[in-house]
Amino acid sequence: MKPVLGSLAALSAVLFFAPGVAHADSTSDYLSTLSSHHISYANQDKIVHIGTTLCQELRNNLPGQEAVQRIQGLGYTDSQANVIAAAAVLAFCPDMDNDPL
Repeated sequence: MKPVLGSLAALSAVLFFAPGVAHADSTSDYLSTLSSHHISYANQDKIVHIGTTLCQELRNNLPGQEAVQRIQGLGYTDSQANVIAAAAVLAFCPDMDNDPL
């Protein structure tokens, strides 16, 4: 779990410093990050659910790579799934961000 979360943490650091990300609330932050990375979705509630579910899965010790693969199974590319996962960690479960920096 640590290597994937480590890479999610590295990606989350990049996303944190991405320009144009508002910090009004966690859902807005999450959706803004997805938008800034050109990740489209048909239903806002569903994409938010994907992010919050990822956090629940990580807290229940699901390996990070498995959580990302579940997102891929919903039709997202590997790159998109990793951005969605990192954005979710930053917005909804920053306690799961184990970035050593």
